[in-house]
Formats: sequence, structure tokens, C-alpha cells
Amino acid sequence: MNDDSIREALEELGYTLSDKGAYWQTNALYRGGDNRTALQIYKNSGTWKDYVKDTPFLPFKSLVEATLKTNDPNIIKSFIKDSPSLLARKYNPEERISCEKIYEDSVLDNLLPHYKYYNRKGISDLTLIKTRSGLATKGQMYQRFVFPIFNENLKIHGFSGRLITIDSNKPKWKHMGKKSSWIYPFYIQHNQEFFVKDSILSSGEVFLVESIGDLLSLHERGIYNVLVIFGLDVSSKICCLLSSLNLDKIHLSLNNDADKEENRGLNGSIKNLLKLLNLFSIEKLRISLPVKNDFGDMNDSDFDEWEEKIKQPSSREYYDQILNTIESQKRQKKIPKSLLKNVKFLH
Repeated sequence: MNDDSIREALEELGYTLSDKGAYWQTNALYRGGDNRTALQIYKNSGTWKDYVKDTPFLPFKSLVEATLKTNDPNIIKSFIKDSPSLLARKYNPEERISCEKIYEDSVLDNLLPHYKYYNRKGISDLTLIKTRSGLATKGQMYQRFVFPIFNENLKIHGFSGRLITIDSNKPKWKHMGKKSSWIYPFYIQHNQEFFVKDSILSSGEVFLVESIGDLLSLHERGIYNVLVIFGLDVSSKICCLLSSLNLDKIHLSLNNDADKEENRGLNGSIKNLLKLLNLFSIEKLRISLPVKNDFGDMNDSDFDEWEEKIKQPSSREYYDQILNTIESQKRQKKIPKSLLKNVKFLH
């Protein structure tokens, strides 16, 4: 398995790589980590180490398994296509990644119902109460407004926290848990009024957004069929859920960074579109970016414009814009070769 095929596999898994010569650095996506220097992955073999968790050096296969949350050989082979030796590699049970942590419901008692930060952004107390969120005044999420993440068994398996103070040395969002296993907020405990699941099933449509802030803004507008992907990449877990639903339309609604040197939201949406073309026809996929940077920046007039725009059928101009962006991304080698085969569906 050469370094090109290892890089393509990593990018298809959702890793954003920083080239350091003999190896790449990236965040520990398999456990939802944000530190972009946490993982060191060697190009010649895929051998990797998580320096934050101080793991031993592990074989590439174990990173694929940990990221996909499976050891099914048929699935693993699709990412390690030409290296039987890597697939056959045995390693000690101590090297395996432990199961995700489940948190007791009682931890929510430590969250204060202090909603002023989001109230100033136009989010109502009622919407925030439905998410069972609140302000953390101690611990790893200190001075963050924290949202619990529930799994399909309605158990807490993670937290996402928005920094509410101005501190350029800290990331806006911090996550605890295996972010790649989250499907938020498809499952919400003890709350029949949070209509996400029912809205997706009844409408046959879903909007995929970058952050919980986008979700909240759309909910205030009465748009409930929304899932958060926590970044720029649609996880394998979300792909599996979407493929199990009878959906008519999947909207990729990441941030619109048109005012920046690189429109990362558009580029990420196109990459996800190509990935989802492995599962859905082009007619079921639509890039529907907000008309401002994100949905939190939009006023009523902006929402009216956006809603009118997404009602219109996809035009030839729409597809040409995507194709032009793909050509630019190809020259910069930012799209895995394995996804480029799906470009044909855009013509």
C-alpha cells in the first residue's frame, strides 16, 4: 500500500492531513478530537500514534477500524484494497481502541440554565430547554454552553460545548466523545417536542449543517429536519443512517465562506456530495449553502431568499459551478481520486 493510497483512504475516512515530510499530522477523528497535531501517520506504512492519548505505534488497519467503528473485513478491505499483509496483521488486544464512554444522566444536573449567550443570537429558552443544554461552570467544559449527545439507546455518549467568552487561544467548539459516532439530534432523551426525527421522516428531506449553532437558528425558523455533522465531513455513521431512510432530498448546507480566500464550506459540501453519490442518485442531493456565512448570521429576509432558492430546480449553471470548483480542487489534489469517479453524474 503506497502513500497515495494511504492518503486517499484517510481523506475518504474524513481526515484532513498536514504534510510533515515522512508522515502526516491530523486530529484524532476516530475519537472526535480537535487537536490537529494529535495523530502522526507514517506515509510508507500507515503506522500511526495518538500523542494525546499516548498510544503505542499501531497498524493502519486499526485506525480504519477505529474510525469506522467496525472490524468487518469486507468494509475494511474497501479502504485497504491492495495490501493483504496489512489486513492480516495481528496485534495485541491492548492495542485496540476501547469502547466509547457512556455518561450518567446525572451529569446534566451540573449544567446551569443560563441562556443569555444564545438568547442574544435569537435563540429562545424553549428551544434550548428541549436540547437539555446548559452552561458548564467547572470541569473540561468550563465556560462553555454544553449540549449532551444521545445515542440510539438514549444514553449520553458525548458533549459539544460552545465557548461563550472571548479567548483566541481556545477553539470555539470543544467535543467530548467519539464525534464520528454521533447522529445529532436524531435521538433526544425525554423530549417528545424536539421534532427532528419525525420531521425528517415525514418530509423526506434533511439538511446537513456544520454546527449546533446552525441547527438552533433553523429550528427558530421552524425548520426541524436538520442533522449536525460537526465539521466539514459527513461521517460513515450518518451515511449509514441516511441510506436506511426513504429520503427524497439531502441538502448539504455547510457554511458559506465566500468572503474568505477559500470557501471551505463549499469545498466540503462538494466532497460530501461526491461521497454520497456512492449511495444516492444526483437528483436526491443538493448543495444548499446559507446566503450569509452561516444560518446564525441570517435575518428574516435572508431566510426568505434562501428558502426561495432551494425550491428552485437545480440548473445547468448550478452543476457548472460545482464542476468548475472540482477542477480547481483536482489541481490542488484536495479531492481523493476514489471520489472523482462520481464526477460523471454531474454532467
